[in-house]
Amino acid sequence: MTDYDPNATQLARATQIVRTYEQRAFPGGGSLLDRDPLYTQALLSALIGDLEQYATNHDIDFTDVVTSGLAAAPRNTTGHAFYKVGDEVRLNRQGDRCGTIVGWTTSKSETGTTYLVEVPGIPHVLAEPAAHLAPAPPFPRTETLLGTVAHADQAERSYISLSARLGTAKASDRRALERDCDNLIAALSSWTGVSADQLRDELGPKPPPNAPAGRPRDAAAAANDFPHDITQGIPPTPPSPTSRPPKQARRHRGPAQAA
Repeated sequence: MTDYDPNATQLARATQIVRTYEQRAFPGGGSLLDRDPLYTQALLSALIGDLEQYATNHDIDFTDVVTSGLAAAPRNTTGHAFYKVGDEVRLNRQGDRCGTIVGWTTSKSETGTTYLVEVPGIPHVLAEPAAHLAPAPPFPRTETLLGTVAHADQAERSYISLSARLGTAKASDRRALERDCDNLIAALSSWTGVSADQLRDELGPKPPPNAPAGRPRDAAAAANDFPHDITQGIPPTPPSPTSRPPKQARRHRGPAQAA
């Protein structure tokens, strides 16, 4: 009895759909599928565009269709889970830090799908294959002035928004803002595995850049570098001559005569 291979079945079904679409889009022409990668890519792009038009015409969210299809499709991931954008994961090779899936890349190599993960407090996106990821524990729910925060990306955005208010907040409001900021940092630090100090440094308001050396710091200082009457010190423009003296004819010296 032959084992059922879901990947082979899916590939055969997709191949039949693409070839049928090609014959309908380019009737009477020879097929270039599997021979011209650029042609195949253009054909698939046209097919996806037509599918999106079909979904729009039937009041269907095409993005949701694609996301659901990717999540439900069988994949050759050697038993590893398939994640989608927004899932919270633990990175086993990154000190068990936790973050949020923001995208992925695929290849035909043994690594398969590589997921892109944002970890609050880490200035760059981390790329990890599914084999080194695991579902993250639930983010600790945190009450703030902006509402209840239940996910790490929400906590990150809430902290950035609340900490930005501290500089201009009234004294009566500062205590509540500081309490919310401290609670968000504590929740993010315990969940991500990133230190509280690093989170504050990366997520807090950034000071304005220093002015280049030798240059005034603002417009008022720059104005002081100029005289109050800017015409002072500027030499007057010499009057243009009304007429030019005629050019003197150049005298040509003849050949020297021998004495």
